Amino acid sequence: MQDIHQQAKQMLENTRESMKEYYDRKATEQPRIEVGDLVMLNAKNIGTKRPSKKLSPKLYGPFKV
Repeated sequence: MQDIHQQAKQMLENTRESMKEYYDRKATEQPRIEVGDLVMLNAKNIGTKRPSKKLSPKLYGPFKV
C-alpha cells in the first residue's frame, strides 16, 4: 500500500512539473506596481446604470496606488 502511495505521489509531482513548464512557456512577467504609480481599473465586473454594457467605459482611472 505504501509503494502505491509513493508511486501516486511521484506521478502527481511529475504532472505538476510538466504543467508548470507548459504554463511558463506563454506566461508573461507581470509589471511591478509600486506606491505612487498610476493604474487603470478594469471595468469588466463593475455594474453600471447604463442601459447597455457596451456603452460603459472599459477602464476606470487612472488611480494612484
